[in-house]
Amino acid sequence: MPETTGDTNRDLPAFTPEEGVYTIYARCEGRGKVSIVRRDSSKPHPVACNDVLTVGLVYVEKKTQHIRIKVAGGTATWNVAVVSGNHQS
Repeated sequence: MPETTGDTNRDLPAFTPEEGVYTIYARCEGRGKVSIVRRDSSKPHPVACNDVLTVGLVYVEKKTQHIRIKVAGGTATWNVAVVSGNHQS
């Protein structure tokens, strides 16, 4: 999934990882709190803001994935990119 940018809650485009894992890269700037939530889960994963890159590996079945970005407690601009496979370095 190509890099996506926003400043409000947003459902990202659905994607299907080619392997049983994908790498997610996220960054945000501002005073709000940004989190990543799989739409089939209520457990948010926080994104550190202000010049900190958040990188995570997500192990899943090879089926369509749905992710939502949530912004709370103020304003924040975020960038998220998803790459199929393990690309954590």
